[in-house]
Amino acid sequence: MAGRKLENQDSLLISTCLLNHLDEIKLQNKNQAHKLSLKPEHLPVLCVLADGVSACQFPKQASRLAVEIMTDYVIKGLNHIYNQALAEKQQLNQHLSKQIFDDESVAGIIKSAVIKANDSMYFSQSYQRVAPLLSTLSGVLCIGDRVHLFHTGDSRIYRLSKDSMVVLSEDHRIHHGQDKGALSAALGADTGVDLQQTVFTMHQNEYLALMTDGVYEHIDPIEMQFEFSAAATQLENTPNWHDLKHWYLSRQLCQHAYAEGSNDNLSIIMLGMGLASAIKINSNTKGMNNDGEVFMDASNKKSHIPIQYKLPTGLRVGDSIDGFEVTSIIARTARSEVYLVEDSLGHEYVLKSPSLRAVDDGEYLRSFLKERKIGLSLSKHRRAGEAAYNQTNPNLIQQVMPPLKTKGATTTSVEVTTTALGGSALGESGLLRYYPVPASSIYLYHLTEYIEGESLRAFMERNGPCDVWQTHDLLTKIGMAVRVMHRNYLLHQDIKPENILLTKSGAVKLIDFGSVASSILKDNTRPPVGDLHYAAPEYYTDAPKGVHSDLFSIAVIGFELLTGHRPFTSQMLMSASAVLVVPANLLRQKQVPATSQQALLRALHRNTNVRHQAIGEFLQDFNPDNSASLSDPEPLIKRNPLLVWHSICLLQGIVILFLLIKFLPSL
Repeated sequence: MAGRKLENQDSLLISTCLLNHLDEIKLQNKNQAHKLSLKPEHLPVLCVLADGVSACQFPKQASRLAVEIMTDYVIKGLNHIYNQALAEKQQLNQHLSKQIFDDESVAGIIKSAVIKANDSMYFSQSYQRVAPLLSTLSGVLCIGDRVHLFHTGDSRIYRLSKDSMVVLSEDHRIHHGQDKGALSAALGADTGVDLQQTVFTMHQNEYLALMTDGVYEHIDPIEMQFEFSAAATQLENTPNWHDLKHWYLSRQLCQHAYAEGSNDNLSIIMLGMGLASAIKINSNTKGMNNDGEVFMDASNKKSHIPIQYKLPTGLRVGDSIDGFEVTSIIARTARSEVYLVEDSLGHEYVLKSPSLRAVDDGEYLRSFLKERKIGLSLSKHRRAGEAAYNQTNPNLIQQVMPPLKTKGATTTSVEVTTTALGGSALGESGLLRYYPVPASSIYLYHLTEYIEGESLRAFMERNGPCDVWQTHDLLTKIGMAVRVMHRNYLLHQDIKPENILLTKSGAVKLIDFGSVASSILKDNTRPPVGDLHYAAPEYYTDAPKGVHSDLFSIAVIGFELLTGHRPFTSQMLMSASAVLVVPANLLRQKQVPATSQQALLRALHRNTNVRHQAIGEFLQDFNPDNSASLSDPEPLIKRNPLLVWHSICLLQGIVILFLLIKFLPSL
């Protein structure tokens, strides 16, 4: 599909390579026709995917030309081999593929076809000066259980099963630092072409996926493996795959990449061993551009798809997982287990894993996985001794079952339900640092920095209401942490005292990114879960969500810090008709400056247009220094009544004395 681009520059094709007029070819030495009785799944299957390079003048035409020339010459080459087999009177049966299409001949046909496509794009047949045509090319030719892979460019070909995901293709890119790099190979770029060719045997219940960079660059490998594992499990457990009529994993992945902010075209081809007849081109995109998306034909598109995943449960002090030794148990709740662990170098981390009782909570597990993704994207930190931050070779992505050393704990294999699920921060950004887990791990857990301190909730319960100066200091630190997320176009959406840690040095750490959503994509905002006292009211209406939504939560915390009470009940926030009246009398009782009161009242307004549109603006308005005094002017008679009465008496005496002096002589 075109995605956010105005033009779809991707081209793809799936063909069963039905050789022309095979059932009408006559043997030269016999006066009779030989009719080929082959099932479709025994015929060669060709899948080609091309991505036009946007830097050239005609990227769309380039990708189409690459696919058309490649397909034409491969089919012609297979026809030629087939005709030779007929002339030599070879017996034709369902094992025709293995008999006449040997690996060497087929590899030669593919290489010749790629060279022809490259020549056609590089050497212009026109005398006019035109920009070169550039396109990536990735494809597979399946003949029986033998698969011929050919590839140039930065699209990818994955080999999949229930337990593994391996990238077979090589990314032809030149990297500069940590950026995605520049394309280093493509059709039409030079007189020669950097072509990757491999041949391998595909086994039952294995699958192949071809996709462009617009898809895989915007989906976390762990999430992608979840989706593919779910697909493999679903197909493996279905005796008759024809019963799966509406299960569109390809569409799901494209929509996932689109939701994650992909600005490129989105194309995927999927096929599986023994499912040649299952592959079809589906041009119905439900309101999107009709670009011939390719899907595996399957059914029962459910929101929860069961897959196998390992959860380390019941760990004890001294147990080890993925090289991390448990040194203490921090917490065990109904939803998660938190441990303090130590690596071989003595560095301490916090390991958090879903508890066994949370296995059936698909929404929580998806948010758990999402939290790790967001945390890593914001942290960009690596563990001591690690080669590079979260940079594993994409060609080595696969699941390996590492041993779990334990002293009594059990590693439980559970069914985790999941579906498709959005700048780096400085070291003192106020956000909890996340670290990548070992690439070979199949256990579901987070790895974060260890913070010595307490939650803001514990601080509030221990110290009670704060004065306006301490409140301003805390809100400033919280606001700066949230602003880091906003600068990365993210909304936290779950700001509350329990998700704010105070270190012993007085710093603030914002945690729990499971509810984070993009501030650009409106579809990613949803009503929050958990404590609803801090959620902005627009989450329950059609009002726009944005920076002002997180600001509302910060203002609620500020009100609670000052007064010890929340300004609204959850029922008031969830009711679209309820009038949100802030109990300002509580603020006056705490002698909060008038300007600070007005800042809170504005940030807590139901109308999003009334609120501040930036956290810095709110903090500036809330600053107590903006007020001439710490509170509204108090009558002098209340502050010092004795002085008032003494002054009145003195004034009265002066008046009496004046009158006596003026009128006494006249008497």
